[in-house]
Amino acid sequence: MRRYEVSDLKYQIGIFALHLIEREAEVRPRKNKRSQDEYEKFLLSTGWLCRKLLSVNAAHEGASTRISRDKNRYKAGRYVPRGVTYTIAIEGVLDLMEMLGYVEMTNRGHYSRDTGKGDQTRYKPTDTFLKHFEVVSSTLPKQLVGYEDTDPIVLQKKVEREVTDKDGVVTTIIEKKKLLYDDTLQIISWRDNLTIINDCIKRHWADLYLTDDDWGKLNSQLLKDEDHDYSPIQLHRQTLRRVFNSTSFDEGGRFYGAWWHNIPSAYRAYVTIDGKFTDEFDYGHMHPTILYADKGIVLEGDAYDIGIGKEHRDIVKQSFNAMVQAKSKLTTPPKDIDWKSTGKTWKELRQLILDKHEPIKGSFFFGMGNRLQFKDSQLAEEIMLRFAKQDIPVLPVHDSFIIIRGLYSELVNAMHEEFEKMFGVSIDIDDSAK
Repeated sequence: MRRYEVSDLKYQIGIFALHLIEREAEVRPRKNKRSQDEYEKFLLSTGWLCRKLLSVNAAHEGASTRISRDKNRYKAGRYVPRGVTYTIAIEGVLDLMEMLGYVEMTNRGHYSRDTGKGDQTRYKPTDTFLKHFEVVSSTLPKQLVGYEDTDPIVLQKKVEREVTDKDGVVTTIIEKKKLLYDDTLQIISWRDNLTIINDCIKRHWADLYLTDDDWGKLNSQLLKDEDHDYSPIQLHRQTLRRVFNSTSFDEGGRFYGAWWHNIPSAYRAYVTIDGKFTDEFDYGHMHPTILYADKGIVLEGDAYDIGIGKEHRDIVKQSFNAMVQAKSKLTTPPKDIDWKSTGKTWKELRQLILDKHEPIKGSFFFGMGNRLQFKDSQLAEEIMLRFAKQDIPVLPVHDSFIIIRGLYSELVNAMHEEFEKMFGVSIDIDDSAK
């Protein structure tokens, strides 16, 4: 086999699709010839699956990728790649590849209606599959940028459902579901702006400055980490999507989907753009500042200093956010906050926060968190769009931003200006100490 040039990946995938069709008769003879539409969808589905398998193998040899076998996930719509259907992509191509020894199932998908938890089926490419492709792992991600992209404006809600266990105990579980929606002028504007931002990012290249050894160690660590989806870093994921959490599109809206969102925060110090080192800056106590600004008040001092010591600042911040997010009085402490380390009872800690923030006490326990995220997402859009129009990529991580070192003053100025324009008050901006 000749060594294909980098630009020949699409050609290689086409040859592999024809190879699958030729070998299909060995394991699963067809009664009828495929229609032209079925044939085209077979090629598109093969391309989608091959790229998923090649990208995860390029990230880390032996890694597997999620491929859902839930028919509901393949209903035609905003969130499904063009031409990919359950019948053709899964039953037609994936199952055929497994029969022929080109993929191996590493984890069978499962779902418990009692807990609302589960996992998708995972597959990894076999050596037999990889021998059909002549690609360079270090350059492959650049060829795959955007191949997974569907509609970048996502509506995803948490849906509560009651389940009864074998003992008759009723429990409420929460599931996330993507919902369809109709476009409005505002949604179209958000999509157009995000296209400008993503196109800018795609004209450049975000990477990690690590040795091959450190890259391998990091990915081995991520493959064992549930918080990072047991997945390696897939550098082709350079584009962003916005995820909204209400049908009124005034909750959530933050930017997700890029590879730098799925790495331990300490490694963001090694992010490069076009081979250049970067700086990261974030807003200090953003949500408290916004809540005070909404009341026409300027927040003074550290929002998370409630007089129990600086060593407990992170716990206070987590507790503050939980109280803003909660829709009830939160008399029971959140499970994921180590409030006991403060030496206070949860009731005492909660009261200290309320006392500290008497001017905005009405903002607690009313489920304000997602609305605040919407506001900070609008701010993030303005900042990124401002630079994208100058062909300068800015990488968002919620309320922080990464930019090429040397442009930090422009970023900090923009962050100050856009915040003051939107909320009418000034705010602290912190260097993430790279």
